[in-house]
Amino acid sequence: MTIFQIDPNEPLSPELVLILPREARAHVLATLGAPTWPAPRPRTVETPTPPVEPFARALAVALCTRVVQLALVFVGATLVTLAMSLVALAVR
Repeated sequence: MTIFQIDPNEPLSPELVLILPREARAHVLATLGAPTWPAPRPRTVETPTPPVEPFARALAVALCTRVVQLALVFVGATLVTLAMSLVALAVR
């Protein structure tokens, strides 16, 4: 294969250029233009949401859950105390 058998529009890889004979390699390197680099994709900058809102929401949920638990314990203890008082009055 000689350089004249290669289609001029065919892109040549660096590996193919290295295996060509010296004269063909010089001819191909002379016909190559400046390297073109692809344009970088534009970056989109996302501003992170402040972590205060999720923290405040989690804190509110934890506090509400704890208040409900304490209210249930109070109601249960009150019912047990009233039942024991009724039993004590009935026995007396």
